[in-house]
Amino acid sequence: MTVMRRIAFTVQGHLPPKKDGANSMWNKPFERARLIELRKAAYSQCGSDTPLSENIRLNVEIYCPLHELPQIGDLDNFITGVCDGLMAAASGTPAESWDSSELNPIHPSKPLAIRDDRNVVEIIARKLPSENGERWYRVVLEGA
Repeated sequence: MTVMRRIAFTVQGHLPPKKDGANSMWNKPFERARLIELRKAAYSQCGSDTPLSENIRLNVEIYCPLHELPQIGDLDNFITGVCDGLMAAASGTPAESWDSSELNPIHPSKPLAIRDDRNVVEIIARKLPSENGERWYRVVLEGA
């Protein structure tokens, strides 16, 4: 019998990482900061638990001021950034800037919440105006 699990977390004050183009997001300074916040929040909920690996459902809600909604970026790039950011980075990805004891638990070499995003079977994603004018997002994952 497969045990379904739920992982939910919120990241305040940031937008999710964005993957755009063929270049790695892992060492882009702007995306690196977003990846750190994503991975810290996921780690706070997952710890050393085994990442989800089957029948994964992903729900992402991104909040920002109403006037910023059209400019913050494409929703699909955020989804790819979240999925890739919760897995281990591809082998050979340069991650020297992640080599510190503080970042060791969330190092790109470690999958946190998703073993492989090929096993994501459902995605629900929205960009919404925040009531307080702040940037933040919520991620909910369900799967086995």
